[in-house]
Amino acid sequence: MTHFVFYHTETHLGRDPTPIERMLFGAIAGLVGQSASYPLDIVRRRMQTAGITGHIHDYTSIMNTTRSIIKEEGFIRGMYKGLSMNWIKGPIAVGVSFTTFDILKHWLRKLPYFQDDSKKT
Repeated sequence: MTHFVFYHTETHLGRDPTPIERMLFGAIAGLVGQSASYPLDIVRRRMQTAGITGHIHDYTSIMNTTRSIIKEEGFIRGMYKGLSMNWIKGPIAVGVSFTTFDILKHWLRKLPYFQDDSKKT
C-alpha cells in the first residue's frame, strides 16, 4: 500500500515525498497493518499462554481458540482487546522505521558502490 502511495505522489506531484510525508505514509501503514493483524496476534498469545491460564482444552487449535474467545468475550472485546495501545505504538514505530529505511535507501543509491550497473549506460 505504501509503495503505491509513494508512486502516486511521485507521479502526480513530480517529486519525492518529504520526510514528514514518508513518516505519515508509514504511520498509516502501521495503523492499518496493526488493525488487520491484531486478531491473529490475540489468538497466538492465547494459545501460547493456555497452559498457564488453565484454558489448555479450549485453545487446541486456531479455530477453537477463535471460537472460544468470541463466545466468552464477544468479537470486538475479545479479538481487539488492547488494540488502543498498539494504535499509539504501531504508527510511531512503523513511521520512524519506514522513514529511516527510505531515506537511507535513497542516500545509499547515490553512492557509486551501490549504483546499478545497467542504469549507468
